[in-house]
Amino acid sequence: MPEIMQFIMLVAPNTHFVILAQAILFRGAGFSVVWLQFAALVGIGAMLFLLSLHRFRLFLR
Repeated sequence: MPEIMQFIMLVAPNTHFVILAQAILFRGAGFSVVWLQFAALVGIGAMLFLLSLHRFRLFLR
């Protein structure tokens, strides 16, 4: 895959989930190894939640 597409896919949560799940399931990695992917998932989730909350509040006006 081209490098620009790899960089763009870092915004997608499924990329981080696959990396996290493979590390835990196949290699038995602990939290100290996968904390970066976990933090990325939490950050993406928080941003999407805040975006949807903002849109919902605009809808109620």
